[in-house]
Amino acid sequence: MLKNTGRLKPYDYCGACTFYLGAIVVTLICQALAGVVSSLLAKSYPGIEKNGDFSTAFMIVIQSANLAFILLFSKLNEKRLNFSVFRGEDGTGFSVMYVIMPVVCAAVLLVAMYLPTVWYGYFTRYALRIPPEAGNISLITTSSVIMIVAASVFLAPVCEEAIYRGVLFNGLKSERGVLRSVLLSALAFMLMHMSPMQVVFQFSLGVLSAFIMHKSGRLYPSVILHSAANALALVMQLTPLAAVLDGCVVWLTQNIAAAVFITVGLFAGGFAVLYLLVKWVIGHKFVNDNGECGSNADFRRGGDVQIESDAKQTFIDQSSAAARRKDGTFRFWLAVAISGLLFLINLITLAVGS
Repeated sequence: MLKNTGRLKPYDYCGACTFYLGAIVVTLICQALAGVVSSLLAKSYPGIEKNGDFSTAFMIVIQSANLAFILLFSKLNEKRLNFSVFRGEDGTGFSVMYVIMPVVCAAVLLVAMYLPTVWYGYFTRYALRIPPEAGNISLITTSSVIMIVAASVFLAPVCEEAIYRGVLFNGLKSERGVLRSVLLSALAFMLMHMSPMQVVFQFSLGVLSAFIMHKSGRLYPSVILHSAANALALVMQLTPLAAVLDGCVVWLTQNIAAAVFITVGLFAGGFAVLYLLVKWVIGHKFVNDNGECGSNADFRRGGDVQIESDAKQTFIDQSSAAARRKDGTFRFWLAVAISGLLFLINLITLAVGS
């Protein structure tokens, strides 16, 4: 956690859920703005909504808005972010292993989830009639490549990890325990993208990132994981490796039995490697509720967002605390419902439009 600065308090459960709802509202505003701008420019620039430069520039606008929201919302509500960027709860600081481990995890995650993502794509193509290129951004200009690298490799990992792991996940842990918080924050992260074609990978990335955030007690390993995953995905998309992988998939579609065993093997083996890798690198270097070094059993029992109990008992009684929990839960599911509705609208639009 960040050290207390003055009298500022960190986000509690209700505050974190409110923060998440605010982030979704910001995304909606940006989406609406993009729609208005593309409509105004449609006559002069036909097909601008599919233009790679426009789409990647819009991605930078969204992440810039997210960054402004993070800083402004916290300032207006007189809150401090309830996470540490570099210093863990055990007092340790920056570690090279916390850089290497997320990069390796990103590569393993891509291997483990590549085939499930491909089979999901086949499902959307044949069951829902969504074309395989749906949702893809055209990266045919140098400027579009530069902007997507800036947005997806640098800006998005910082802003989205701060929102969905730093604030939301840590806030959820105080009421819902670690395992449920991992899954719920991953669900929120997946739906936030509102992209029907990315659900498999985005959810798995959200799960792994939240797990690393919990085990390390700091933000930068999950930021590096997110950044490395996006960078490797771009490499797969923009290099001849894409053609090689497509050839492998064609072979697998012609050998169904092999495809099943390989998919299950890569998925199960990949996540086993990820768990053991994180456990080996981080080990027992995190702090439990008593402020002592914990063990992996804490992942099953629940987390430890450090809220000052004395201040909590002083300023809110049990009834008001229960009301805040209820209010926080409502705001969380409201944000999930909004992003989920837009997700469904995008899915239906792609299916009908095809």
